[in-house]
Amino acid sequence: MTAEELLHQMVEEIKNNREVLTADEAEVLFKVDPKWSTENLFHNFWNNTYLNLNVYSEAEYHEQQLKMEQGI
Repeated sequence: MTAEELLHQMVEEIKNNREVLTADEAEVLFKVDPKWSTENLFHNFWNNTYLNLNVYSEAEYHEQQLKMEQGI
């Protein structure tokens, strides 16, 4: 596998599966795919992480919280 293929695999893994990204991971995404990054990454200034809006879902979060509160 070439370095380019490994980079592409890593980028796709992050884009599709990682909810919270480090500043370093986000920096790679901004360099490789700036348009996608601008549309899908939200910077948390207080802890310098990025929220991947492509993966994060408030609806799923609230559903999970409700189930926990109901003891389901």
